[in-house]
Amino acid sequence: MNYQEKIQKYAHETEVFLKEYMMGCKPAIEKNLFKSMEYSLFSKGKRVRPVLMLGMYELCGGKNKEILKFAAAVEMIHTYSLIHDDLPCMDNDTFRRGKKCNHIVFGENTALLAGDALLTYAFELVSSGFDEIDHKSILKAINALAHCAGPSGMVSGQSMDLNLNSNEYTKEKLLNVYLLKTAKLIIASVKTGAILAGADQKMISYAENYGKNVGLIFQLVDDMLDGDFEKLKFFGDKKDAEIFVKNLNESAKKFLDKIGGDSGFLKAFSDYLVSRIA
Repeated sequence: MNYQEKIQKYAHETEVFLKEYMMGCKPAIEKNLFKSMEYSLFSKGKRVRPVLMLGMYELCGGKNKEILKFAAAVEMIHTYSLIHDDLPCMDNDTFRRGKKCNHIVFGENTALLAGDALLTYAFELVSSGFDEIDHKSILKAINALAHCAGPSGMVSGQSMDLNLNSNEYTKEKLLNVYLLKTAKLIIASVKTGAILAGADQKMISYAENYGKNVGLIFQLVDDMLDGDFEKLKFFGDKKDAEIFVKNLNESAKKFLDKIGGDSGFLKAFSDYLVSRIA
């Protein structure tokens, strides 16, 4: 199976699971709230975080389909963060993925609740019971997910991004915002994949470091494509920024080599991110 086929397979598996889960929950959810949750959850996202989780899970020897509960949960958490980021009190955006933001369609109050609901549902799902994955690994994975998504991770990254003035940024502060706001949830994805596959602590650490580098690449490449020169100036000129990204990619792939096995898919994933700036 080639790179593109694997991406489609992982994304499709996540999509099917999410739809089945949400339809099963629909009768218990207030009608307008459900529409708001569904609107953003199925807004043609690329399912990057579930794809990376499933790729790392497979690399570390995981075979059980129960992992899809965590793949769905990380996408719910990501979606909640996008709904909240778009709110007038945050980034005050109008469009997301080519269509109107949740709060434009459903109102700020419902959008806020939809984000809250998706975040809470994520943890309800991953604590709902597993038949074949070790319960100690489940608890460890839930802890990793909560740590990276919460005030020690993504939430602090958003707060820093809101509260730092442009003249207060340094390269180190910018990279820290990138690490917390973007990379942490990617770290959570690959770390969770390794944990649930039964990897030892050394392998989990390698997975984490791969996720950190890929997360930083992801955000930097986005800024480069958006032409956000105010932030990119800390890396020198465009060529210097490209070199920085390519070095991150080499580092990411070295951690995959330490894990061993057929890491071609995860290497191709980070290579693809870098190729977007070519």
